Amino acid sequence: MTGVGCRLPGAHGPGQLWELLHAGRDATGPAPTDRFPAGAALPAGGERGGFLDGVEEFDAGFFGIRDDEATAMDPQQRLLLLTAWEALEDAGADPARLKGSRTAVFVGQAHADHWERLRDTGAGALDLDRLVGGHQRAMLAGRLSFHLGLHGPSVTVDCAQASSLAAVHLACLSLRAGESDLALAGGANLLLATTTTAVLDRAGVLSARGRCRFGDADADGFVRSDGVGVVVLKTLDRAVADGDPIRAVILGSAMSHDGATKERVTDASGSGQAMAMRWAYQDAGVAPGDVGYVEAHGTGTGIDAVELAALTEVLAEGRPPGRPCMVGSLKTNIGHCEAAAGVAGLIKAVLCLEHGQVPPSLHFDRPSPRVDWDRLPLVVPTSPRPLPATAGRPPLAAVNGQGMSGTNVHVVLGRWDAPERDPLRRASVPPHRWRPRAHPLPGAAATPQRH
Repeated sequence: MTGVGCRLPGAHGPGQLWELLHAGRDATGPAPTDRFPAGAALPAGGERGGFLDGVEEFDAGFFGIRDDEATAMDPQQRLLLLTAWEALEDAGADPARLKGSRTAVFVGQAHADHWERLRDTGAGALDLDRLVGGHQRAMLAGRLSFHLGLHGPSVTVDCAQASSLAAVHLACLSLRAGESDLALAGGANLLLATTTTAVLDRAGVLSARGRCRFGDADADGFVRSDGVGVVVLKTLDRAVADGDPIRAVILGSAMSHDGATKERVTDASGSGQAMAMRWAYQDAGVAPGDVGYVEAHGTGTGIDAVELAALTEVLAEGRPPGRPCMVGSLKTNIGHCEAAAGVAGLIKAVLCLEHGQVPPSLHFDRPSPRVDWDRLPLVVPTSPRPLPATAGRPPLAAVNGQGMSGTNVHVVLGRWDAPERDPLRRASVPPHRWRPRAHPLPGAAATPQRH
């Protein structure tokens, strides 16, 4: 992984995200008064959430988009373009130089609120621009590939809440197969209408108190949130040869479906999740007992107990006595950004590896009685804790994701330590800052006149 870009509640970019995490801040708050159409009523469970500022702001000319076309575009498409550009800049890459390359795009999306808003408010005739801009989910990936001039696979992924982590997994497969030379993977989620919130509130999965309390006895649901995240991926040998900054290494990943292991399709399945976990560790070639931290799906609902039981079953294998694994959830800081939740959790795990530390998981006061904590090799940190390493190798972390469709994804990653023989290696410099060769400083302008 050579670059990271994110726009999350309270954090624009990975630097701000780490500041928020380390300080243990909750970035959720009341819904903006101008977010939803006039007269649209939010249910009690939706009055608080994680919201981005300025989601309607967009420099259409920067990407060569007509103003009328930009107006019809889903803001999820707009923010994905901006965030992907920032991720490439973080990787030290000039986005303009990717034109014509075999670069892949895999991005997760689960909702089309913008189409609902256009339809319900009667904002102009529902013409082709509006159909393409708000209804066709394929355009989330297609826009990014088109405006950057990319020729690799371009796929919008919908696995519900597992969408963006599934996108990362598929991007890794594309790179391994030689189908693409570079990949942009991530997801976007913006709360622009009220229908889905109302349905989730009636289903009883939204928190009446407006807090996500992962693993806590008083957990009563999650809060919905905005979020956009993109990571830039290359095969490790190519990234090293190109002298790219390496923020972390994805060692392995796997995706599974619960199949008929449960009563209803929307139920969580411990066996289905454990399957994806085991396959991921086999793919990574590491023992589950060596993992020091897992970023859980961690919604603050009843499925937490199922997820924690699956993690216990798998992570206990080969784990030395007295060596627990820490587990936390970014949702306690920013809410549940659904289709973008997996990539947001992945970015948090990368930051943990870079800083050698696990930040606190918030709102954990009394362990849930639905979980057998005495049997678990798991600990929910309530203050910053050092990320433990295994003798002979850098620290390992993992990210777990699941969707209400029954899809499970597990990703295993490690910190990149440059070889000792590399004369540019410096113990005092974070691994992602090692740059064996100079990189251009990309300017955020499409034309000389915009500099």
